[in-house]
Amino acid sequence: MKRKTYIIPVVLIVTLLSCGSDQNVANGPSIGITYGTVQMKMDTFCIDVNKQYVEAVNENGAHVIKISVDDDEDKIDRKLAMLDGILIPGGLDVHPSRYNEKEFHKLETVDPKLDALEFRVLKYARKNELPVLGICRGCQILNVFYGGSLYQDIPAQYAGKTSVQHREQLDLLVYTLSVACYHDIQLERGTKLLQMLGNDTLEVNTYHHQAVKDIAPGFIVNARSRDGLVEGIEHNGNIFILGTQFHPEKMRDDRPVFNKIFEKFIMAATVYRQVHEQ
Repeated sequence: MKRKTYIIPVVLIVTLLSCGSDQNVANGPSIGITYGTVQMKMDTFCIDVNKQYVEAVNENGAHVIKISVDDDEDKIDRKLAMLDGILIPGGLDVHPSRYNEKEFHKLETVDPKLDALEFRVLKYARKNELPVLGICRGCQILNVFYGGSLYQDIPAQYAGKTSVQHREQLDLLVYTLSVACYHDIQLERGTKLLQMLGNDTLEVNTYHHQAVKDIAPGFIVNARSRDGLVEGIEHNGNIFILGTQFHPEKMRDDRPVFNKIFEKFIMAATVYRQVHEQ
């Protein structure tokens, strides 16, 4: 039986045991967060896998609109029309058919319904010039949506300049969970990410076995790890479209500098809302 791999740390399973965890920030912008099949299954047990993203959005003055694979077409359309920004969170592998490749034998669990939902959401965002923040899988699907590709498995397909561990795994019989390990990244000069974080070298958490290979047209690399692997991308235009391989939502408490990413994202969504209310 093929093992399923999820990036849900064990501590998250223990702590997220209450329904209706999102706080409503009444006067702030509306941020859509996507929920896949796994997230919705966990939701039936009152566990919000995306809780840390929700908290980061709430604590920076916005409120969340959940967009899920269980929503029908009309409901998705209504939710999209309410948005001032979109956050694509971490999760399962992006199916390689989305970037015209066949399945590599190291490909892990995919969620085609989530791929389709996030492509639809990103299509709406592109048409309406919404701010977008993509984290881990969110960074990857941003790159794929705009025409880039991925390494389906870093250890098997990427030969870096040095050896960097990008994921630590914990085997629990049927499921394999990814737990945090850390490495340094180098931020690129002249990028929005460097302007936000203010330091060209930072230690970040890492959970991923996939990463950006060919960068999408219109995007630039904003960070790399010591082995040269892409650790972040951003759109080279004026619209806030940013992706990070690392998880800033998990580091905000211990390393407040990472909250700057959410501050700038919510600021961009606030400006979007103000412009479109006129």
